Amino acid sequence: MDKNNSGVLKVFGIVMILFGAVYAILGTVALMGELGGLLPGHEAQETLIVVLAYVVALLAIICGVACMKGAVSVCRPLGLIFAVIGLVSLLYMQFTQGTFNVFDCIAMVFGIAVAVTAGQKN
Repeated sequence: MDKNNSGVLKVFGIVMILFGAVYAILGTVALMGELGGLLPGHEAQETLIVVLAYVVALLAIICGVACMKGAVSVCRPLGLIFAVIGLVSLLYMQFTQGTFNVFDCIAMVFGIAVAVTAGQKN
């Protein structure tokens, strides 16, 4: 029996695209000051936190599109990069703001899941 994870990878692709879009929208709304308490770094308008959040959102959308197309050779490195940037953002937020960002934790988990799934497909 041939194990083919293309269906799982496509589901991860859809989830990543939705995650990236929601994270970018919530980040923008928090920057405008309309949403309080959800993204503390955005409310303080700390530049590095905002940049890392938008990089995570952009990479989620790019990785999601790559997963939807089934480009395994692109998905695995993007998943790993996505996980590392999510971890960096999570740690930076923890050390500078003293808070835990659930979105960065989810990003890290999705990145690892995509990398492992794409690695199994090879």
